Amino acid sequence: MALRPGKRSLAAIIGAAAAAACLSFTGSHEGLSLKPYSDRLAGNVDTVCFGETHVAMRNYTLPECQQILSDSLAGYADAVLAATPGFDGLTQGQKVAAIDLAYNAGINNYRGSTLRRLYVARDFPRACDEFLKWRFAGGRDCAVASNGCIGIYRRRVAERAACRGE
Repeated sequence: MALRPGKRSLAAIIGAAAAAACLSFTGSHEGLSLKPYSDRLAGNVDTVCFGETHVAMRNYTLPECQQILSDSLAGYADAVLAATPGFDGLTQGQKVAAIDLAYNAGINNYRGSTLRRLYVARDFPRACDEFLKWRFAGGRDCAVASNGCIGIYRRRVAERAACRGE
């Protein structure tokens, strides 16, 4: 979901400090590949940069990948904002965690989630605990290190901590 021309920047949507935190958080959990690869956890989807699947599959420079991530996160932030009444009143950590989950798991999954409903209801910390339920990939429980996807679980733990302000 890349940002289209004429759309607002991530900083314009969630503020400069939250945008910087979001870029850092998502970038550090996605990892970076300047060359396209097949993401086996996502069902062998062609992927490049910081987990991007909806851009041309070619080699990129680091500045190009950073811009793509910023534009993509802006699109997700807009979608999360639209799906979450009162989003502007959330803490920076709650915003970052929700946007990161939507980026990683998909905006449609976020829209239909109990996590989103609890965000809307301002039922914290139950909403924050919901992040830990998003630990599965390819039918595997990523909380089990031997399943080869522990990074997904660590990301969910970090999202929960951000949501809780830890």
